[in-house]
Parts: sequence; structure tokens; C-alpha cells
Amino acid sequence: MKRYLLILSLIIAVFINFSCKETENKVEKFKVDPLPVIEDAMKNKKFLILIFESESCQYCTKLHKEVLDNLDFKQKLIKNNVAIAIINVYGDREVIDPETRKYMNEQILAYVYRVQSFPTLIFFDPEKNYKKYAVIPGYINRERFSNILDFIGSSCYEKIEYQKWLTNGKSC
Repeated sequence: MKRYLLILSLIIAVFINFSCKETENKVEKFKVDPLPVIEDAMKNKKFLILIFESESCQYCTKLHKEVLDNLDFKQKLIKNNVAIAIINVYGDREVIDPETRKYMNEQILAYVYRVQSFPTLIFFDPEKNYKKYAVIPGYINRERFSNILDFIGSSCYEKIEYQKWLTNGKSC
């Protein structure tokens, strides 16, 4: 009987430990308040990307681990004058809609942009008063995301389509 209690106790301890770590990872992606990021981008005329995520989204976690948390990627954001704000589709933090300049909570913003899958990336163009430029539903890898940042940073997005830019050897 003592053996079964010991085994049961170990199983419970492992489960609790795993559950706590999983919760920490989920909350970690929403640790940065998106409102100041959005306001700073708009104030400083940065290209803005809103990434809509949910806590339980595996591809969102993959996006963070393989792309967003990468040092080279972060440097590319700075080089290309791009800001990224992470939006919790079920969150209640106050954010601002870049297009309308209206304040609302994260859930409403996700509804406004009809976000249905996670992650969803929505790009806003500072040259067109933060009108929505493009929407990418789903995970994208670091290479493709880096190419998109270079496309934006070169201002070629104002002149040609992304695929043509790639075909032209990444030049306008």
C-alpha cells in the first residue's frame, strides 16, 4: 500500500511540475503589453505587425521559439524599422486599432479583424496611415519572415509584389 501511495505521489508531483511550467510558457508570450508597442510604432512611423495568438496555440509557441525569440530576427526588426505587438485573442488588455485609432480590448480587436486561426499576422503600412497592408494566417518560418522584413525594409512593397521581389533576386 505504501508503494502505491509513493508512486501516486510521484505522478501527482510530476503532473503539477509539468502543468506549472506549461502555464509559465503560455503566459510568457503575453508578458509585453501591446498598447505601448503599437503607440510607439505609430508615433515613430514604424511598419507595424500585429500577431494574434491564443495561450494554447502550438504554432504560436513554435513561432516564438523558432522566429521571434531569435537574436538575428530581433536585429532584423530594428534594421527594417518594424514593430511587432502580440495580441491575445482572448485577452482583455486595452489596445488601439491602428486603422481607426480607437481604443478597445484585445478580444474586440481580434473580432474587428476577423481573426479565425492562430497565429494570424496582420501588417500595417505607416506610409498609408496604418491601413492594413496584408494578412498571413498561420505559422511562417524564420527564413520567410526574414525575407518579408527585408521586403518591407527596402520599401519594395510599395512598388512590386512580394513573389516578384523574390524572383528578381530581392530587388525592386
